[in-house]
Amino acid sequence: MGLAMGSRTINKKKVIESVEEGERKVDIAKAFEIPLSSLSPILKNKEKIFCASSSRVRKRVSKGTFPRLEQCLVSRIGQCRGQNIPMGGSLLKEKAKAFAKELGIQFSASEGWLTNFKKRNGIVFKKMCGKSSCVDINVCSMWQNSLSDLIKEYEPRNIFNTDETGLFFKCLPEKTFTIKKEKCHGGKHSKERLTILLTVNMDGSEKITPLVIGKSAKPRCFKGTNSFPTKYRSNKKSWMTTELFNEWLVSLNLDMKRENDIFSYF
Repeated sequence: MGLAMGSRTINKKKVIESVEEGERKVDIAKAFEIPLSSLSPILKNKEKIFCASSSRVRKRVSKGTFPRLEQCLVSRIGQCRGQNIPMGGSLLKEKAKAFAKELGIQFSASEGWLTNFKKRNGIVFKKMCGKSSCVDINVCSMWQNSLSDLIKEYEPRNIFNTDETGLFFKCLPEKTFTIKKEKCHGGKHSKERLTILLTVNMDGSEKITPLVIGKSAKPRCFKGTNSFPTKYRSNKKSWMTTELFNEWLVSLNLDMKRENDIFSYF
């Protein structure tokens, strides 16, 4: 919904959003080139303005020629995501043809249809990443509920959080700039990695020396190096293991005991 000011139309929705973001009304009036007195009527009719804007957006979204077919496809996409199964454009078009055959519809799954289908149903193509689907949500909920009781007796500087991450030090980026008309091919990605364990306390005042895990017990690049900014361990897959974590935890516990004894002495 717009506000006509001479030959210009002011976007009332953007005016309201600017106010809600905390900008000064004087600055907003100046930015939109409207009188300061015009802001009060706009803010007063906020609900009507947003309803009208949402209504126009809904009208512009077409239901498509085959709503039943698209409903089946959206449901299928949801099932695939629930099972962590990737689905690309080609597979989606083939599934659309199969549904069309079952529904007795004369249908051609063109690229144009696919583009409009995604727009109509808010579907985007994303890279699958992370391991969140492997996490037991019930276990997470249990820890979230009990964690506050476990740490309530400790000061933030005495509460530490640790996590591991993989460093694929030979892996090149997956995306690149290229000429529009040229095909963009990529090579096989290197799987060589290091595992790094990082630890920091709650208020950020102390960072524990990182633990790096590699494949080689004595890497050539370490030759002649007398001091190193991290602790280093190794195994065949350069992964964190129970043995390595227990060794690290016992060493950390001894360091903290030693530090506590020093403070107690003084």
